Amino acid sequence: MPGRSGFTIVVALLLCLLAASLARGQGLDYDILCSLQQSRTPAMDNAMQDLSNTLVLAPAAPVVLIASGWLADNADLRRMGTTAGVSLLMAFGITEGLKFTVRRPRPYLAYPGDLEYATRPVRGYSFPSGHTSLSFAVATSISLEYPKWYVVAPAMLWATGVGFSRLYLGVHNPTDVLAGAVVGAGSALIVHLIAQRMADDSPVPAAKGFVIPVSISF
Repeated sequence: MPGRSGFTIVVALLLCLLAASLARGQGLDYDILCSLQQSRTPAMDNAMQDLSNTLVLAPAAPVVLIASGWLADNADLRRMGTTAGVSLLMAFGITEGLKFTVRRPRPYLAYPGDLEYATRPVRGYSFPSGHTSLSFAVATSISLEYPKWYVVAPAMLWATGVGFSRLYLGVHNPTDVLAGAVVGAGSALIVHLIAQRMADDSPVPAAKGFVIPVSISF
């Protein structure tokens, strides 16, 4: 069963990632963040903060897609927006659950005096990165629903950029960002497989329509 196997793979990857992060990730995380901290400039600080703030596109994308689908009477757009929205909610729930389970402090709190944030401090726990998980959830969901290079490339570049911005700003460890990407992409994959299975089991064939390419960019 594709749905069950996909879920098993995602869970296995996440468990391995958690183990690696807790067992040996701290030293590598520290080295990478120190290197980034030394290369900061005021202009890049502002640019990375602006890129991080584009997370507002994550919840906006499903709303725009669903609204466009209703206005254009396009079932494909409505389905794309719905799966993106559900993926976003799943990623958010998993992320928050892991944050309060692992309770990993932000890097500038774990290494005071050595690591500093670039622009402003962030509250809450560090593992996994919420910005990364939510951006990857939406980007992966849209990419799975409409797998064209002009959709996949900008969507994934945006999500990757958001994740990198959290590293540069010093508010997340590399393993936090990597875990966020796994949670976000895994949530989108699970939702996509479930939606696909439900569509296959439906006695009424899904209506065909013209799909308007929609991507997230920065």
